[in-house]
Amino acid sequence: MIDGYEIASFQELSGITTEVEPVDYLSSSDKEVIFKKLPGKRKPPTIILKRGKTSGVELWSWHQSVLAGDIVAARKSASLVMYNFDGQPVARYYLEHAWPCKLEVSALKAGVSEVLMETVTIVCENLQRVAP
Repeated sequence: MIDGYEIASFQELSGITTEVEPVDYLSSSDKEVIFKKLPGKRKPPTIILKRGKTSGVELWSWHQSVLAGDIVAARKSASLVMYNFDGQPVARYYLEHAWPCKLEVSALKAGVSEVLMETVTIVCENLQRVAP
């Protein structure tokens, strides 16, 4: 959901990544040298989603606003909800100031009956796990 509207459903979550780079910390005194790893720079959370290509253009339009440099239109609040086989929500994430940094459509050959896949990589400023 983006701004309260469901714009897409996905078949596959390839991953949710949050990461903080470790930084080396070295201090010394008269008696000893202390070496530690401390939290450093925080990388933006990344979410990778896949689905069969549809005729909807909502994801493409959102990505186009990024390509056009329209930062205000591109950065949106979004929710990612995961459902079980019975259609009940089992996990929910809130994405703050999210935008699609990459949109990929898989290769396709004529005469082959494969599903055309669309993959979107979304980055955000903040990712929160909230109750389903």
